[in-house]
Amino acid sequence: MGVVEWGTALPLPPDPPPQPSPTRGEGVAAARLSLVILAPMTFALACLTTTAHAAGDAAKGKAAFERQCLICHTNEKDGENRFGPNLFGIIGKKAGSVPGYAYTNAFKTRANWEWTEDAIGGWMMFPSTMVPGTAMGVFQGIAEKDRDDLVAYLGTLK
Repeated sequence: MGVVEWGTALPLPPDPPPQPSPTRGEGVAAARLSLVILAPMTFALACLTTTAHAAGDAAKGKAAFERQCLICHTNEKDGENRFGPNLFGIIGKKAGSVPGYAYTNAFKTRANWEWTEDAIGGWMMFPSTMVPGTAMGVFQGIAEKDRDDLVAYLGTLK
């Protein structure tokens, strides 16, 4: 190996060959496909991992609701819809069925379940993962320690 003098440039390795990039349409199609496949899988996983709701404390859940949910939702019978729908009697209802609430197209298209305790527990934790494009996507999800209490509280709203 020879000696390199100060100020002498060493040759650079050759550039790697250019790789073809997907067209915009291919990227959009792949994103849509992933939403069609991943969103239902995420919902199912969220429901399977949130099954300890019987242990929730409804009184603590009411306090958590007032801290975290009341700014967007009401909780009294025939209450108004705000940024989110009224949640009175939500457990047992079909998703997207609160009268007078303007659901996003994303929610109307993808939310085809009934609000069970497991479904609502999963939704509270991962709203934008379960339905990308939902209005609740601005909400980052509740603290896991509050989930069971909130679900227990929502179960009392009948």
